[in-house]
Amino acid sequence: MQSLKLAPPNSLILVTDSAARDLPKSMSGSLVSPTPLAVAIGCRAEVDGETEVRLGRDDEVDMGTLPVFVGQIETPTGIVSVRTTFDEEILSLKVGRERVTLRVWADDPAEPSVVSIGFS
Repeated sequence: MQSLKLAPPNSLILVTDSAARDLPKSMSGSLVSPTPLAVAIGCRAEVDGETEVRLGRDDEVDMGTLPVFVGQIETPTGIVSVRTTFDEEILSLKVGRERVTLRVWADDPAEPSVVSIGFS
């Protein structure tokens, strides 16, 4: 598992294949917004402080609650990358597959201070 605390620009992180650029156009009032190649996840308001972001296998990052999102993304390069809206990679893991199931857990439904991103 990898973990990092940050106050991401626009209070948003993106989970993508390392080469993907098919990003969600809008959050539509939701905490999570997916496309086939990316998932956007809202975080704690940037001015309110940092969000801890965790990335790993499901069993490493499961927060013991129901995930706020379960879905698949394509990973043609075999790498899951967590990025800022300025396209800075903050975390990445080699998954070795062209498609993974992502699960996202959050400690708050609107402005989480902890976001766990698991794959299987």
